[in-house]
Amino acid sequence: MKMNSLSEALAQVIENMKKFRSLYQQNEMAVRDQVVNPILRSLGWNPENPEEVRPNVSTQEGVPDYSLIKNEKTLLFLEAKKLGVDVEQREVMAQLARYSFGEGTKYGLLTNGAVWMLIRSFEEGTTLAERVVWRADLENEELPSLSRKLATVSRSGVEQIEVLVKKVEILDEIWQSLLDEPENMIKAVIPLVKSTIAQGYPAYQFEETEIEDLLRERIQAMVTPSPEAAIPSGADAEPVARPKGEGRRRMKLAGQVSELRYSYEILVNTANWLITRGRLKDSDCPVGAGHKRNLVNTQPKHKYGNDFRGPKKLSNGLWIETHYSAAACIDKARSLLQRFGFSADTLVIE
Repeated sequence: MKMNSLSEALAQVIENMKKFRSLYQQNEMAVRDQVVNPILRSLGWNPENPEEVRPNVSTQEGVPDYSLIKNEKTLLFLEAKKLGVDVEQREVMAQLARYSFGEGTKYGLLTNGAVWMLIRSFEEGTTLAERVVWRADLENEELPSLSRKLATVSRSGVEQIEVLVKKVEILDEIWQSLLDEPENMIKAVIPLVKSTIAQGYPAYQFEETEIEDLLRERIQAMVTPSPEAAIPSGADAEPVARPKGEGRRRMKLAGQVSELRYSYEILVNTANWLITRGRLKDSDCPVGAGHKRNLVNTQPKHKYGNDFRGPKKLSNGLWIETHYSAAACIDKARSLLQRFGFSADTLVIE
């Protein structure tokens, strides 16, 4: 599988979803034929070859939409829904989990065309939401991120899926650790800058502190979100910023509506909403957010004692980390909802 062919297929699918959204919201077969099948092909699965892909094959637990086969062994089930279906509802995820667990496959894929999820069939002591290995949002993520996740289920690599999934997790953890400790990034880049200067501008001498100060300024600007970062629109909202005079963006949690000025308010409001419903208590802490970070804790501290970089106090005295981009605030808020039994789509950004 070539990553460029996957990226090209994803770009075309995303363009189709923009043009024919109403069709895909109403017609599951259109989603299968025009969204799922092109992506499967780009991942090395041939939907026209029954040795690789079989639609609607009965199992003891029901009839999954796709069975993905290699060397005469079913390795993955894929369940496809209309674009209008919330695939993060527990009952929808449970349907796929029954197929996978009942037939002994380790993972299953679930999609409504726009959102794709790889779900682990079973892991002792975990909920369905906690067994979501990755979530890929075609309408709100960059192509490299989408390709990296979907490549874990390519036909050529599916037998090493455990390794591929772990590699995705490792890269995400490493990037997050760089964001948490930008000084390490600065130290790593200094030799490269000095070498470039020596080769390209040998007549000029720079103090190491000059280089270090520049890198600190630029890297801090890159990893630190502006407190007034624009709030990305939701999938059904206008794709452009609101004109002056139309008011600020808003977030909705069930029937509760809040105006947004800063992106961190998405996380704070979501956490406080959970608290009012008897969720997110001291006993739930720490709520993790990766290998080294906490999202919510009784003290503004990460797992190894580092301070939160954007701490905000919640209504019950807990602390939440808000040092994220606007897009990441939305993603973390939706993950928090799922952790406590709510659908990710409970949160709507307008």
